Amino acid sequence: MIRVTHLVLSLETGGLENVVLNLVRHADRERFAERVVCLRGPGALAPLVEAEGAPVIALRSSGRLPTLRALLAELQVGSPHVLHAHNPLPHQFGAMAKLLRRTQVLVHTKHGRNAPEDRIAVAINRLCSRATDMVVPVSENAADVARRIERVPERKLLVIHNGIETERFTPVTRSDRAEPRGICVARLDAVKDIPSLLEAVARVRQACPGFRVDLVGDGPDRERIEATRTRLGLDAAVTLLGKRSDVSALLQKADLFLLASISEGISLTLLEAMAAGLPIVATAVGGNREVVVDGETGFLVPSRQPDAFADAVCRLLKSPELRLQMGAAARRRAESHFDVRTMTSRYQELYLRLVAPTRIAP
Repeated sequence: MIRVTHLVLSLETGGLENVVLNLVRHADRERFAERVVCLRGPGALAPLVEAEGAPVIALRSSGRLPTLRALLAELQVGSPHVLHAHNPLPHQFGAMAKLLRRTQVLVHTKHGRNAPEDRIAVAINRLCSRATDMVVPVSENAADVARRIERVPERKLLVIHNGIETERFTPVTRSDRAEPRGICVARLDAVKDIPSLLEAVARVRQACPGFRVDLVGDGPDRERIEATRTRLGLDAAVTLLGKRSDVSALLQKADLFLLASISEGISLTLLEAMAAGLPIVATAVGGNREVVVDGETGFLVPSRQPDAFADAVCRLLKSPELRLQMGAAARRRAESHFDVRTMTSRYQELYLRLVAPTRIAP
């Protein structure tokens, strides 16, 4: 039995956290025993993880040294064969734990670009990678940052795309609503650039006055987004729904999915929209270019260019047939390239390859 400990900041709702939940949920329980350690509080997804049989331990320490001490004590108890750190700060603590021999193997999943313009962050990532057995970027774009900027050796890089439970989403099969509706599911954070999306919506409504958009999610940028919505006269056209647990049902009520991020890894909400059979309009940044096939499953446009975004939306609104065609292609691509079982299998194969069989205790 291989013991795997996932190291995260917390299990608050988000893409990274849902990846951890899915890795736990779909693990081969005859070969792997999993647990999750949160450097901070447990978060909203902790009960779901525990319901899958994986203990969740929240360290709740303040300050780096107390946090490190608490982590080392927990790893002494859990004695993992694999410590799997997710994103930069957990990676830093994971690297220290590996150097202090509290785990046999350290794996780091790089869920995005991780501030390649920040020289200090790059230097820290580079140092931590030296103690890491494998760095797993979730996209080729993130791998390029690791390779060129953080100087991670090629032998330590393995791209594993995120995956979702595609069967949870029923494809949209009609697109004849009198007032077509777009949807964006994203954390209300500056990196998602919702204000540019709203600018595009205002332009679209000049040609299609009945067009409406649902924004699903919450976050620190909400106040600025509400102010932008009011300034553009979109209060009646754009609904902020906050965090929701019924995203799959909301996707069924939409005709297209919108994502205006200025940086992105492999967005789980984008994958979910594709699984729901929605055509996509997204910015050509990060992992979006590996998910959306431009002109086949949707349209990719430059970031921070509301006019280009609006033009792509209008092309889809003018043609219900094109929306259905692209939506069906999106569903097929989600099933064939981004299924959760493929993702989990690749991680488990990696664990098995890295852990020396002679060192696995019963």
